[in-house]
Amino acid sequence: MTYSKRFSSKFFSKLLKPAGNNPVRDRATSFEMIFELLDQKEDKNFLIVETGCMRADHGQLAFGDDGASTHIFDDFINFYDGEFYSVDINQDNVNHAQSMVSDKTKVVCSDSVKYLWSLPKDKKIDFLYLDSYDVRRDNPHPSQLHHVKEMCAAIDKLRKGSIVCIDDHDAFFTGGAIGKGTYVKEFMDAIGAECIHEGYQIVWVI
Repeated sequence: MTYSKRFSSKFFSKLLKPAGNNPVRDRATSFEMIFELLDQKEDKNFLIVETGCMRADHGQLAFGDDGASTHIFDDFINFYDGEFYSVDINQDNVNHAQSMVSDKTKVVCSDSVKYLWSLPKDKKIDFLYLDSYDVRRDNPHPSQLHHVKEMCAAIDKLRKGSIVCIDDHDAFFTGGAIGKGTYVKEFMDAIGAECIHEGYQIVWVI
């Protein structure tokens, strides 16, 4: 059994069921694509890094709202092997996320740009998930700028075949015009990274 099949049966439908009248934020399709790509790698000793961990304000496991990505990535790393690091600047978020994962996952309280910059260059990231700094409809620039700073801080920790995903790329269902990934998309276009999915999330293979 591959992890993508496990994900499809365990999480896919939950990610498409937001609470109340909230809109569907389709992370299911992009996550399934990412896990299918990771399944294909020969070396199953993965390094996953996430910025912006799951938090309690949507509920303990709000798959359909905040996505509960930290919980899902912990499930992945326990299915195979490797390391998973999540970084968040809010200690309450860190405490909540750490309580929802296994001891194979380390959740760190730090500024994400500083943290990514400090990672050893010889530890190459297989999957980088950028989801820090909430984006605001009336002023998206700070979030967009922060995410491109994260990309700059992490670029030398990636290698050919590394996967990069940004959440809330289409945060307000405007085709990505005011989502988190707007500036990173310009950067990725400039370096010729392959965009394999663009929707609520945006995904590249380096």
